[in-house]
Amino acid sequence: MSARDPEEKNVTNPARPPISTRKLEANRRNAQRSTGPKTPKGKRTISRNATKHGILSGEVVNTALGERPEEFYALLKELWEHHKPVGRAEEMDVEKIAVGSWRLKRVLRAENGEIARGGIRISGGCSHRGPVNSARTACSGN
Repeated sequence: MSARDPEEKNVTNPARPPISTRKLEANRRNAQRSTGPKTPKGKRTISRNATKHGILSGEVVNTALGERPEEFYALLKELWEHHKPVGRAEEMDVEKIAVGSWRLKRVLRAENGEIARGGIRISGGCSHRGPVNSARTACSGN
């Protein structure tokens, strides 16, 4: 019998204790009603459920991390006034500087958070968290 057979007495998964067929059927009925968020705001909210550091975020300003758009635009304005770009190419350069600077701040915040949690030691041994092969490189200084 398969795990989806309602006649089966228990369904076993090595990671969990067996559940009864009755509970399995109730779980399936409940899952049919659970269709996720309906509103744009709800969809936006759940799209960030797994956000930890936002380093790979597709958005320049990640409000889920507490970043504020007005701060980014203030940085952009300051850079604009300092560089006084002429032409589209120079305007794009100033925008790239602002975006790069903003993302670098995000990376540094994530790094500082990892240091504060004890995931990275500043001196001494290596406490790399990642695949073994990358740990050899990261910890050996290569």
